[in-house]
Amino acid sequence: MKEIGESFKEARETIGISKSEVIKDLNITESQLDNLEDGNINAFKDVFFLKETIKKYTKYLNLDEDEIMDKFNDFMFNYTSRIPVEDILEQTREINIQESKNSENKIVSPYTIKRKKNNGIKYALIYIISVIILVVLVILIVKYFTDKDDNKNNINTMNYIVEKEI
Repeated sequence: MKEIGESFKEARETIGISKSEVIKDLNITESQLDNLEDGNINAFKDVFFLKETIKKYTKYLNLDEDEIMDKFNDFMFNYTSRIPVEDILEQTREINIQESKNSENKIVSPYTIKRKKNNGIKYALIYIISVIILVVLVILIVKYFTDKDDNKNNINTMNYIVEKEI
């Protein structure tokens, strides 16, 4: 990574671009630029941000992007290959423990909460009561219309009898 940083610094100085111009044009901080040109990878917490910054700086300085990215990828491969497997497993365990602690206090959307399955009785009871109410309403409506027709028939019969007598 030092080699990449040195090539950045050398190209910048050869072209005659000041650090302040680079900072303004690439929208990075002075410390990020210094760490990039010093090849200090540990100053960058996010490897993806570092990679994108390297790409932008390479294009900005009109350097060979493929060559620089190949060097960066080789460096990252060698850098990550040196991490012992035990350390990776320990970090994974720590992350899993932290995630399990965080999951206990996790805020969950009401749409994703797992519902208990004992609500079936409640829904069955609501369904039965709804059906009973519906049946009673139908019976009352039918009775109303049949009583209305009976009243009309009674009135017509009375009118007929009254007309016959007259």
